[in-house]
Amino acid sequence: MPKIKPFKGIHPVNNFAGKVVLKLENLSLSEAKHIREKNPYSYVNMLVPKLDNIFLLGSKNDLAYKKINENFEEFLDQGILYRDPEPSIYIYQIITNGLSQTGVWTTTSIDDYLNNVVKKHEHTRADREQYLIYYLQETGIDANPVLITYEGIEEIDHIISKILLLAPDISYAKAQSQHNLWIVNQTEIIKSIVNLFDGLSGSYIADGHHRAAAASLYGIQRRKLNLKHRGDEDYNFFTSVYMSTDQLKIFAFHRLINNLRGFSVPEFLEKIKIYFNLRSSEQPVLPTQLHTFGMYISGQWYYLDFKHEFLSNESPVDELDVHIIQEYIFSRILKIFDPQTDTGIDFFPGTLPIDELIKKVDQKEFVAGITLFSTGIEQLMRVADEGKVMPPKSTWFEPKFDVGLLIHYLS
Repeated sequence: MPKIKPFKGIHPVNNFAGKVVLKLENLSLSEAKHIREKNPYSYVNMLVPKLDNIFLLGSKNDLAYKKINENFEEFLDQGILYRDPEPSIYIYQIITNGLSQTGVWTTTSIDDYLNNVVKKHEHTRADREQYLIYYLQETGIDANPVLITYEGIEEIDHIISKILLLAPDISYAKAQSQHNLWIVNQTEIIKSIVNLFDGLSGSYIADGHHRAAAASLYGIQRRKLNLKHRGDEDYNFFTSVYMSTDQLKIFAFHRLINNLRGFSVPEFLEKIKIYFNLRSSEQPVLPTQLHTFGMYISGQWYYLDFKHEFLSNESPVDELDVHIIQEYIFSRILKIFDPQTDTGIDFFPGTLPIDELIKKVDQKEFVAGITLFSTGIEQLMRVADEGKVMPPKSTWFEPKFDVGLLIHYLS
């Protein structure tokens, strides 16, 4: 099914890896500048470069991209980054708190994204896509992989397990995690991996819909401009890590309510009782099953058990807890119809301590927090198989990838 392709990856040499790679998730501009000042080897130089002379001709964006390209070439020239001479497929492993997650790092055809061979479950926003397209256009750097999942098969697992017996080519520890990367450039092994992926029954984007969309739109632009287009050029592919479903860890995305749209707390609770059975709790509520939710409001925790007479099975989306909360609390009660743009709600990753959610409510930053049970991978696959989309922020997938470890360069 998915068409994958080996590539000449660019990566840090082993002794620089821990200094180069960067955790991108929730990185603020101020943090990026602080990292750049402390660590001259950080990949942040390819994201937030220091402008040597702000009085040079050109817009600030143009100067920034020019500096990014200069920094990238300097990292290569100085031997901080190294370009593999042979097209390769890579095996990547991250170990955090005893949990080991391993996948195949390769590139995926943009046609598989466009034709829904690699299936989607989220809408994307044009403004975010355009920013990513512009970055690819100005730098050619494709460094943040799309996470794709599939139902594991024994033959792929066997190849991976044999490779894991060897010493990794790159290994570093950072942020309480161990990262290992193996370079696979043997022709026969690559051919076997490519053929096995071609025979997969299905593949699904787990994380990185905007990156996949942007890379695909950029590839289409490049095709139009290349009169000698063949189809195997690097712009026809985007960097991706394939992990079987048993390797992924999915966390919930909890919700925070900014205001009650004119309801008092007792009035809001009465409205909720139309659709949910409400019972108080002396302890924080982190749901352990579908259709049961927690809510913290006015210093009190509640269980919210969804009344099953309202449950619809017309679509696999209907059974999702994120849909139930959106439909029966946000839409019907608070009149929040677009969670992506309405400032009435915010999102809280299930990877963070629940005490932080409580603190946000107690300090009046938000009026209430709602906790959810995590969406299952089987639910995601059913939604994608039917061509449906999930509500925004339905899942938080682990692992999140460091940027700068492996770069797919679009010449």
